[in-house]
Amino acid sequence: MKPIEHISSRLTYLPAAAPASERTPYQPISAVVGSSHYRALSDDALKDEDNAAWVLGLAPDVKRAWIDRIRWIRIVDRLAENERIEPHARRFSRFMVAWRRVRSCGFVDPCCPFARELSAIHALWLRGPALGRLDQDDVQTRSLAAWDAYLLALADYHAPDLLIRTLKEHDTMLVRLSGHIFQLVPFLTKEHWDAAGEFGRLDQFFNNLRDMQEDADRGICYLPEEELARHGITRAQVLSGRCVDTPGYQGLMRYWLDEVMPALYARAAPFIEARGLHPSLEIMREWSLRRYARITRVFRATGFDHRRFPARYWAEVRRDLAERRQLVHAHPV
Repeated sequence: MKPIEHISSRLTYLPAAAPASERTPYQPISAVVGSSHYRALSDDALKDEDNAAWVLGLAPDVKRAWIDRIRWIRIVDRLAENERIEPHARRFSRFMVAWRRVRSCGFVDPCCPFARELSAIHALWLRGPALGRLDQDDVQTRSLAAWDAYLLALADYHAPDLLIRTLKEHDTMLVRLSGHIFQLVPFLTKEHWDAAGEFGRLDQFFNNLRDMQEDADRGICYLPEEELARHGITRAQVLSGRCVDTPGYQGLMRYWLDEVMPALYARAAPFIEARGLHPSLEIMREWSLRRYARITRVFRATGFDHRRFPARYWAEVRRDLAERRQLVHAHPV
């Protein structure tokens, strides 16, 4: 099964540039959403450009909705990572205390360092009828539940002793992280709610594949223990990179890309093939599928060597983003 052959890894979506009188100096989305705020496991600036640079080409009101969500998601993710490497600062824990206060009584402490984000979330998802009395099938209620679930997942999957034991646990991790993220995007309707979660599951699979070496450098391996054992590989070998030239690792990666990945694409098919999505969701889907194709191609081209993958992959991303910026400025409305 090869579900992505028809998708080019090169950039084809180029939003129309603003008229010359309205143009402002280029500002990357990473600067807008706080990709480098707080000390975390890595700087997420280039990742956010790779994931969401397309947002900058949207109409102002639509762009604002997307940037708000991306900022909230990015900030709590960095707070969770920060708590792992600077536990004494307790930034994520303090955010959670403040969020629970908002959740229970609607109060945002203006002195809280996260007051801006909490106030915006409160205005969007806690408006209207009294908390707990909303229709359970309402998108507002679903979004609030997805946000709560995402925060809990961040706490669980940033624990220093994290160990994914089985393929089922791995699958659960994918949906608890990006599955919930993709249910927080703006303009999503009930009709496509579950499908968006499956697309998010697929997205997290590719995030983990892309970041294998970065994670290994920090002692993290998301490959399930049962699959490592089945292929005769140890977690220590993955972390050190000694596994790359072993038959077991090559077999595991072929299984990962030839069986696990197509199964995730199949589950995400209702969203990939969905019609009637908001135009911004269609752009997000196209951009994401192109990114997945690039990750797959580069990973195969490097012989599944996660040590060599980052240099080649991020060089391509930088080149493509530079090309996009040049073409946007060259094509006025």
